[in-house]
Amino acid sequence: MAGSNPETTKALRVAKLLDLLNKKSPYGGVSCREMAEACEVSTRSIHRYLDHIENDLRIPLVRPEKNTSRKEGLYRLDAGYLPPISPEKALIIFLSLLQQKGSALAGHISEIKDVLLGTLFKYKYSPQSLPVEQLQERIHIVEEQLVDPAGVGRIFAVLAQSLRECYRVKLFYFSAHSNQNTERVVEPYGLICKRHNWYLVARCLTRKAIRVFRVDQINDVFPYSSERFVYPTDFSLKEYMARSWGVINDGESCKVRLKFRPEVAHRVKKLVYHPSQVIEKQLEDGSVIMSFEACGLAEMKTWIVQWGEMVEVLEPDWLRKDMRESAHRLLALYKV
Repeated sequence: MAGSNPETTKALRVAKLLDLLNKKSPYGGVSCREMAEACEVSTRSIHRYLDHIENDLRIPLVRPEKNTSRKEGLYRLDAGYLPPISPEKALIIFLSLLQQKGSALAGHISEIKDVLLGTLFKYKYSPQSLPVEQLQERIHIVEEQLVDPAGVGRIFAVLAQSLRECYRVKLFYFSAHSNQNTERVVEPYGLICKRHNWYLVARCLTRKAIRVFRVDQINDVFPYSSERFVYPTDFSLKEYMARSWGVINDGESCKVRLKFRPEVAHRVKKLVYHPSQVIEKQLEDGSVIMSFEACGLAEMKTWIVQWGEMVEVLEPDWLRKDMRESAHRLLALYKV
């Protein structure tokens, strides 16, 4: 196995064990010797892999050394069978997991990857011939990454659990607006993902209103698992965010008309930037006039700036004026 990645080789063997357990469980199970021969390792290594499956992947097993097996010496899955998945689908999921590198979900990806690898490669490769590293080298993800994905992932997991169980949490939150660290007790209503960044939508008990918190700005979180709240039946996250340009719903919705130059017209026509998007007109020179009905325009202004001279705000007048003033300030910054 010279030149292979030990972690990847382990992942394949663990996945191969899961596949073997899945196949043999309906017939009573599989022996430790059979597993060792299939993976070409010692029985001691098999026990380590089984511990990993139970403790890290959290897949319950029936193990004879723990006196939990009715058939002496046989191992099997304790919770039925793992769902089958084709190599083609496993590949798509595997690539989507690679895309989450450096995100709040990164810390939980390895567990899922261990299971997928076996499905992805079991029909073609053995533990001695595993080109996963080569596959990953041919996939390059251009995306912002968190400085501390593991820490943010831990906080994200607590928030997701509180969302599911409907209990309150205390946030230790850095407010960029006031440049201060704050403490809030909130009732989590939902999570929003925007360009791999996660945001918590929650009712703040201090403000007595719904607020949006960027997850990577939460320094710590304390769950009040005994303090349950009733999720309001009249609240819909989808409806609440329907008119928001990004993650902020400031309640002030208005119509915005933009003119995109011919050089980028083909790009903007291929993407939906907002549900209200309408292509009003394509001009003779190839320019495109597009309109939106949205709120949270502070975020929209940032998006408009990214297009530079390729876009012109036609209306409303106040937004056109804001963009002109921003351009003057930018010019002053670089004035020699």
